[in-house]
Amino acid sequence: MGFVEIEGLRIHYAAPGDPSERRGQRVLYVHGTGCNTRVWDEHLAAIADAHTPVAIDLPGHGESAGRGCRGVADYAHHVLELANALGWDRFVVAGHSMGGGIALDIALRHGDRLAGLMCIDTGARLRVHPDILRGAAQAAAQGRGVATDRAWGFARSTPQTVVDAVTALTAATDPRVTHADWIADDTFDVMSRVGEIRVPTLALCGEEDRLTPVRYHRFLQDRIPGCRLVIVRRAGHWVFREQLAEFTRAVRGFLDSL
Repeated sequence: MGFVEIEGLRIHYAAPGDPSERRGQRVLYVHGTGCNTRVWDEHLAAIADAHTPVAIDLPGHGESAGRGCRGVADYAHHVLELANALGWDRFVVAGHSMGGGIALDIALRHGDRLAGLMCIDTGARLRVHPDILRGAAQAAAQGRGVATDRAWGFARSTPQTVVDAVTALTAATDPRVTHADWIADDTFDVMSRVGEIRVPTLALCGEEDRLTPVRYHRFLQDRIPGCRLVIVRRAGHWVFREQLAEFTRAVRGFLDSL
């Protein structure tokens, strides 16, 4: 792990190896709403033999200082500044859910910095169900977390142990930060612009994802030239936790091809 200072904030990142010692592709992973670097732990370890992965704790998440952001572009700025601090001139950005919106924003505004783009259980527009927004607002006002409804985020066959593990990893996030994340999601919309992206792209999603369904990823495939689409069976919104081996195979194949 390591820390850098960005805009006066101490920002944490996780890396299974030394990010300055390049192996294969340099890959910067961006977590989603209310999450932190630890959701990527098993996957990072699985690709570190051939590539150089790093995962960021966005402001207000995990071990990073701050109070979160209400806009995807602000988060994207911190991701790009981490790449700068690491000395990475070109890299692959991989984002899950809200992190995918952040990755798309970077691809649109700083595509020259990217060797590749991975959009994981995400979309070009991330409208949030009103019930989720209301629940997040109430939790923020009351200073408590929101109970996980597994029907939204996980496949029917996903073991409860996986659900519990993800819940435990996200439980410590300040509910005010999580609420701000949901607002960032709800206001994100680049549907009219994704066709401008000229970066090798992989869109990867769980077949049973209700939050960012398969059709969101088919949209990316149809609009981004050359975009590859991988749909993983028996997985929901947490494809890299629900079907780690298949997810990692798809990622390695994409990275190896760049």
